[in-house]
Amino acid sequence: MGIGSLSLMAAAACGSTRATTTGQATGAAAPTATVSITPSPAPPSTPTASTAPTPHPVEVAGARQAALGLFVADPSTPGHWYACSNSDNWAACPLTPTVKARLADLTSSGYFSDGPGGCGEEYISGTQNGLFNAPKVLSAVAGGNGRVTIVIQRGPSQPDLTAVMTKENGTWLASDLASGTGPTASIFSTKPNC
Repeated sequence: MGIGSLSLMAAAACGSTRATTTGQATGAAAPTATVSITPSPAPPSTPTASTAPTPHPVEVAGARQAALGLFVADPSTPGHWYACSNSDNWAACPLTPTVKARLADLTSSGYFSDGPGGCGEEYISGTQNGLFNAPKVLSAVAGGNGRVTIVIQRGPSQPDLTAVMTKENGTWLASDLASGTGPTASIFSTKPNC
């Protein structure tokens, strides 16, 4: 290259670009140009951290197992399941005190009785006589709020039971129950589904 050669180098803000032009500065002929552009690699992306407490898979498994504790295998009849007992205010059931109080309130008002205005069935099993099929977890979904929603199939003719499990003092407990779907499914609705 002589004195008449031109060399150009440019850098772009978002990456490195190199352009080189070579030609004659004097003369009648049009200059020839060779342009070479080499982009620099993009900077590595930085993953963002989630701030919502999401249970680990082991915790989801624990919530699932605790939700199945709402049902007890009948030791006297193989293949028969019943709801955890209300004979002692659901003390052995994986339920928060709020859910236990709601069940006790509905029970004392006759809501689950065979009488007028009653469901005629127990809320957790959805039956009068228990289940003749083992309850089966259909789904277990971790929420961003640290809760796990478990959907349990109670039997072919009963609506599914949904248990929203919350970890309290290291123990998974149902903080809401819902029989079926819709606005009256929750145990806390004014008149919950039977």
